[in-house]
Amino acid sequence: MISVSILNSVIGAMCVELNGESGPSLNWRTLSEEELFHEATICAFSSQMLFELAVAMAGRLRENGFFDCAYAQQDTTLYKQSVISMLSEPIELSLDDNRKYHRMPRFKNRLASFVASNMVDIYGAGRSFCEMLGSSNSSKEARLALVHHVWGLGPKQSSLFLRRVGYCSELAVLDTHILDYLNMANGHKISVKNLGNLLAYESIETEFSRIAERFGFSVGCVDFAMWLTMRVAKKETQLWAS
Repeated sequence: MISVSILNSVIGAMCVELNGESGPSLNWRTLSEEELFHEATICAFSSQMLFELAVAMAGRLRENGFFDCAYAQQDTTLYKQSVISMLSEPIELSLDDNRKYHRMPRFKNRLASFVASNMVDIYGAGRSFCEMLGSSNSSKEARLALVHHVWGLGPKQSSLFLRRVGYCSELAVLDTHILDYLNMANGHKISVKNLGNLLAYESIETEFSRIAERFGFSVGCVDFAMWLTMRVAKKETQLWAS
């Protein structure tokens, strides 16, 4: 079994590498509603499928104009059926082994419901992603607004969305890889079911933030480094189910 000290060494080195990267990042203030809806859909889809597939499927919807808020004034049933059709066509992916795969998501009706419900409940109700973010006084307040008003965005997905659009980097994106590390480092079992409850999520996030401080990097940097490290460790040692 890989020790916590070895994992920490790898995570620390990964943090240094990630922190040194100066790639372009998004700025939510300059993004259109279509772009914000697209990013939210990636995050909602990613809880139901491989992240690469979520990006590809959300990209297909965007390319075909499905995030245009004008759809809020049209027939919702027809819009949802059109989204289902888009999700029903396989899409080509290039994964870790560089081979090409054709994949399509499970739960197409559920995913289409997320998109259609958000179109109606956000734009049909006179809301917008920009308004939700702009009227929030803190990152946690913005996350709360997203959890309450955006279908498919729980605490984890909302935190990921806020990071991807450049709103903040201090909220942790917690998943099973991060929980497995916390279980190893702190010696107690944290159930993945807790990630769906905002109060429980924030309690785990506080615990994680203390650990991030020891590495000397931001929460966003540490949890991404930890996610990458644990993902590879679990794959190579088969200590846990993916």
